[in-house]
This record gives sequence, structure tokens and C-alpha cells, in this order.
Amino acid sequence: MAAEPSEVQQLARAFARHLEHLREFAGVHYVGAGPMPRSLVSPDERAEAAPAEAAPVQPEPLVAPTREPTASPVAPSTLPNPPPRQSTYSEPPPPDHRQSALHNQAEQWTATTKLAYLRERNVGDCQRCPLARTRTKIVFGVGNPDAALMFVGEAPGGDEDRIGEPFVGAAGKRLDQWLRTLGLDRQQVYIANVLKCRPPGNRDPHPQEIDRCSPFLHAQIRAIQPQVLVALGRFAGAALLGAAGRDASELKMYEMRGKLHEYLEPKSGLRVPVVVTYHPSYVLRRDQEAAAKAEPERGGAIKSEDEKVLADLRRALSLVQHT
Repeated sequence: MAAEPSEVQQLARAFARHLEHLREFAGVHYVGAGPMPRSLVSPDERAEAAPAEAAPVQPEPLVAPTREPTASPVAPSTLPNPPPRQSTYSEPPPPDHRQSALHNQAEQWTATTKLAYLRERNVGDCQRCPLARTRTKIVFGVGNPDAALMFVGEAPGGDEDRIGEPFVGAAGKRLDQWLRTLGLDRQQVYIANVLKCRPPGNRDPHPQEIDRCSPFLHAQIRAIQPQVLVALGRFAGAALLGAAGRDASELKMYEMRGKLHEYLEPKSGLRVPVVVTYHPSYVLRRDQEAAAKAEPERGGAIKSEDEKVLADLRRALSLVQHT
């Protein structure tokens, strides 16, 4: 009499029958490790399986089990578009025909019209540097738009900031005196500054302020096209000459004065002779120092400095007459 199968054998036979049941479902393939051990199969089950064992059984192909989809597939038309690929190449912007037309039209403008457009449309209420917060008025320029001789100072002072015109204080009076000595007046020349706004306390211009404001000066020169430029002071000389990237505060007047230089306008390539001389404020300070010290001999030195400036201005005027 055969022994009763153990509980483990019963579970094994039940599992085997379940696997055979799973084989009947299409698309489900189970890859077993080998046939079930005969010790786990009952005599009756071995008898039922004997005919099948007589014939050689071809092993099932090793096929990875498939998984039922967990969600309905999404139609291609409903899939979101992938984000565009980022490219390092960017198409050049289309030409602005309005700007081109304006540029061509501006070429036909008079110097007066160019300066007016520059003042109203380009400079406007300039806020390009912190000086806008402390100024009273923008000091653009004054004089003859068709002048052959153009003077360039450093920055407006207190009187210039209040009135809005360059060289109207004590320094302006000294400049007028020099012009009269040469037989000229303000209506015959053009006067501007590198900075259009007054630095607080009349301090020296900062390099960042010059970088922001000097394009306006270049545009003024481009519009006027003077025959000769006169730089009043080392900051004006450095701005006109480029100074090879040097800080204007490091430049000395003797490095620029007494030599004939050339200004190169950045956009148009216009070339203009440049004469660098002392700023009127410098000469006035020397005058005040001499008066405070009550040194009579200093009077001769100050007069000599005036003569140096007049010699520089006569040289500039001679270049105008021979250009």
C-alpha cells in the first residue's frame, strides 16, 4: 500500500497542475529550470504522463516573459511635442530697413540737425551712470555746429551744472579771454565736455563714467567734423587720444602737451589733429595759490603758463588756417 503523500508533495503537485494551466493562455511563456522530480509525482499521475514521456519532448525556446500593458497606449497624435533642440548657431537678425533708411537720411542732414537729434533722441534724459542722480542739468555743448576749431573739456562745474552750458563760470571767462586774444569768440568755435554731467564736488571723472559718456562726444565730433581739436586738460586729452587703455589719472600733461596728436573717430574713421593744453581751471588754481602765498615771483610763472596755453592755441589755429 502506497504511503500517503506528504503535505509538501501535495503542494508541489498542485503547483505543477497550475503551471500546466498557465501554458494554455496565449502569449504566456514560462521557462522552467527542468522537469519535476519523480518523487513529487503520484503513481497515478506518472501513469497518466507515461505516454507523453515515451516520445522525446522538444524543449521550449527560451523566450523572455511578456508583461501585460498597465495602461492604454497613447495615440501618436496625442503625444506632446518634444522640446526643440538647443543650437549654438543663431540666425542673424533681419536687417532693420527703417534704421538703414534713417542712417541714409541722416547722412544728408546738416551738422545742426545731427546735433539736435543727438541731444534730443540719443542723450535725452540720460540715466547711463550714477551721475544722473546728482546732476541738475545735462551740459551738452554750445557753439558753431560748423566750427573748424572744437574745444573739449573734462566735465561741467557747478555753474555749468546750474545753467546747462559748458564753460560759463570762472574757467569759462578765462577761456573767453584766450579766445579774444586770438581774435575769436564762442560763436566761431564749438565747446563740449567729455562728461555731460557734473561729478559731485567737481572731483575727477571716473573711468566708468568716461566709458559711458564718451560715445556722445564721439558723435558730436562725427557731426561737426572739425579741422582741429583742442583738449583742455589731461582727461580730455586721454579721452581723445585713447591713451592706449591707460587710466587718465596716471597721465601727465607733459606726456601730451607740446606734441601734435591725432584723433581717430571710432565709427567713421575720421582723423583730426589734436592739440593738448592746460585746462583753464588749472591755470586759475595756480593763480589762487600764488595769491594765497603772496609770492610776487609766482606771478611771472602764472603768466608763463598763460603764455604756454596761448602758444598751444596759436598752433591749433595755424593748423586750421593751413588745412
